[in-house]
Amino acid sequence: MEEVNNSKDIETRKVQKLGSSSLFITLPKKWINRWNIKPGDKILIEVSEDGSLKLLAEKVKTVANKRSIKIDIDSLKQPMPGIIPCLYSLGYDEIVFESKKPLVQKDVEEIVNVTKQMVGSEVTEVSEGRIKVECLLDSEKIGLESLLRRMLNVISKKVDEIVAYLNGESPREPANSDDLRRIYYMLLRRIVSIRYDTARNMTKNFFIVMNAILLLNTGNLMSKIYNVVKSEELGEVEKGVIKESLQRINDLLDEVVMTVLFPSIKRVANGLSIIKQVRANMSSVDQKKHQLLINYMEDLVSSLESALDNSSCTLFLEDMPWIERNLTP
Repeated sequence: MEEVNNSKDIETRKVQKLGSSSLFITLPKKWINRWNIKPGDKILIEVSEDGSLKLLAEKVKTVANKRSIKIDIDSLKQPMPGIIPCLYSLGYDEIVFESKKPLVQKDVEEIVNVTKQMVGSEVTEVSEGRIKVECLLDSEKIGLESLLRRMLNVISKKVDEIVAYLNGESPREPANSDDLRRIYYMLLRRIVSIRYDTARNMTKNFFIVMNAILLLNTGNLMSKIYNVVKSEELGEVEKGVIKESLQRINDLLDEVVMTVLFPSIKRVANGLSIIKQVRANMSSVDQKKHQLLINYMEDLVSSLESALDNSSCTLFLEDMPWIERNLTP
């Protein structure tokens, strides 16, 4: 496995004075010629806390930031399709598989199918011993809040689907389980691409990833609950309990997501209250008749309880008036 890096020259420039107060440096001629920089072009300036500056021509930003990796298929010890989600999540824009032997058509088809699950990715080259996968998704334009809300929306549709079934109705828009995993991979890719200026932001995003994993699990549990609900005979009272519990879980999901993004003691307290209510509701369901359903519901509540615990940790990353730090005896 070989990672392709674009080599960079390091040059020294003397700071010069312009007018009474302005300072400037000239741009390297080699760089200007290579990227065809013209007067009026925009230059992005990134200021780091360590005192360094990074200059990047806006029109070549995509090319300059491109990350490529080459995989020797003959030495690979695991199936090719299985590593594509990993490399996608790690932020690679170009993945090249090469072999000295002719590629098996089945492997090519599997790579194409897996690539379709990665938003913004496609197979752009297939030859006898080479496959190239490219990702055109600009992760910097994707907000974490937007991605978490999209995961929340998919799960909410699953809840609506179950409630509609219990009401004898057809869901307005059936939930697609694959969408949840696609969004999850996008979220991982976005978080990996972030350059952290503080440990607090890095820690917060760690909790976001943990909760994204739990949301993924929540989606799977919703599918299992739906299958059980369709296979078991539920009375009207039991249907009412399940519907009310699922609707409360929808509220709990909102508290979990919003608290990790915008820490709030009130939301955490409300989430804990909802958990108690759902457990109290489910205790009225006949355990002997519906043991599997009760187990799945408890797994669901426990998973979201863990997610709420993660979200509540972000409270202590903020400067709350009731927190004193760095105390000395």
